Amino acid sequence: MPVHVWVIDLFGVALLIVGFTMAFRQDVARRIIGKPHTPAASAAAKEEGGDPLTYILRIAGVMLMVFGFAIGLMFTLFNLS
Repeated sequence: MPVHVWVIDLFGVALLIVGFTMAFRQDVARRIIGKPHTPAASAAAKEEGGDPLTYILRIAGVMLMVFGFAIGLMFTLFNLS
């Protein structure tokens, strides 16, 4: 396979890792962006329906995971055909 295919595949894997971290390892993602999950804020947020950042990280993380997988798979399969 050509080098540009490997570069796109590595980019797709990087997006998969970042998306997984955002969606399922939110404590790490919150530390990276500087918004720690405090116990006092979480108790108040549970009464109001949840922390909005939690849902934003989940949705954006899953979207990045799917995009990374799709771009890597489509580009690789196109070049293998």
